[in-house]
Amino acid sequence: MPALSQVVTDSSEAMSIKYNTKVYELKQRGKKVLVMSLGEAYFDIPLFPMEDLPYPEVNHYSHSRGIVELRVKLAEYFASEYDVRFDVDKEIIVTAGSKAAIHMTLMSILNPGDEVVYSEPAWVSYPEQIKLCYASPVGIPYEKSVYEYEAYITPKTKAIIINNPHNPRGYVFSQAELEHLLEIGRRHDLWILSDEAYSDFLIDGSFVSLGRLDPDKRNAVIFNSMSKNYGISGWRIGYAIANQRLIDNVLKVNQHLITCPATILEWYLARHFHSLLEITKPQIRDVVCKRKQLAEYMDQLGLTYLPGAATFYFFVSIAPSRLTSEEFCTRLLEEDLISVVPGAGYGASCDRFVRVSVGTASLEENQFGLRRIQALIQRTS
Repeated sequence: MPALSQVVTDSSEAMSIKYNTKVYELKQRGKKVLVMSLGEAYFDIPLFPMEDLPYPEVNHYSHSRGIVELRVKLAEYFASEYDVRFDVDKEIIVTAGSKAAIHMTLMSILNPGDEVVYSEPAWVSYPEQIKLCYASPVGIPYEKSVYEYEAYITPKTKAIIINNPHNPRGYVFSQAELEHLLEIGRRHDLWILSDEAYSDFLIDGSFVSLGRLDPDKRNAVIFNSMSKNYGISGWRIGYAIANQRLIDNVLKVNQHLITCPATILEWYLARHFHSLLEITKPQIRDVVCKRKQLAEYMDQLGLTYLPGAATFYFFVSIAPSRLTSEEFCTRLLEEDLISVVPGAGYGASCDRFVRVSVGTASLEENQFGLRRIQALIQRTS
């Protein structure tokens, strides 16, 4: 039998998707599962009319940077909300989800043997995407602060990836921390990749985009997602913002892999951009408020978690359970029909945690799930 790629063979399945697949299989067998593992929030969003979309244009390829109408809407939004400005013709590319944007950017900046630094717990796809680009992921243990990152930089380091606001802990980087990262980038000639897919899930106006602190985009690369912020994760629409030199490289990769995002979805989002925001923004506030209530509830229960104030995630400690995070999640799913994601999928330093997503269930359902998590910790301690 012909050989397979060793790099792909050695890569890991996305832990969050692995457990959500188990959920789908249980549901197919008629089981009722409390889902606290999905990386999305469920919003009540109407289907807007499609009759006004430019037919038959929607049936055909769009510009490989994404339709200009959507790029303009995104530029206006970034200027008004985040004080970030970019050239819609040269400094943005719309892709089939921000996951693709990140991977294509890594392909555009990395050479075999390069290193990319990121902090744990890390979104599950960062290390695997780095490896798929024939580079080496360098994870920083979760207890290290931004001010300790420089110790992990070597002559092979090409980039630092951050997630802000953070999945899975909900952490939000301060302006001082972001400025420190940019200073590291300038000093060592590194790209600073900022995955800001949950930017709208910080409702007090304190979110700072890395793009605001590096207006010339000399080191900063911004990723964002209409899929996440608009509650339409299945639509797979994301984008990257960077300097023209890098975006031109990403454009070549995009043209050879994807060609363009789904044209009809681009037009739909461009036409209904502000109407969708009017509907999703209040629901985002509700989700973040629910998160705050559940943080207080965990404090009452005695469950501990890494600090954070945004998104709809918690990174919850399972100590002093004797189980690994995978063993814990498997038992929780099999015995209690509750799904969460093992912390082991987020880095070598994270096996004493599980990721809990509170975006899809009600407050009461989430409280029930947290009690069952606490009970399993006690049973296995």
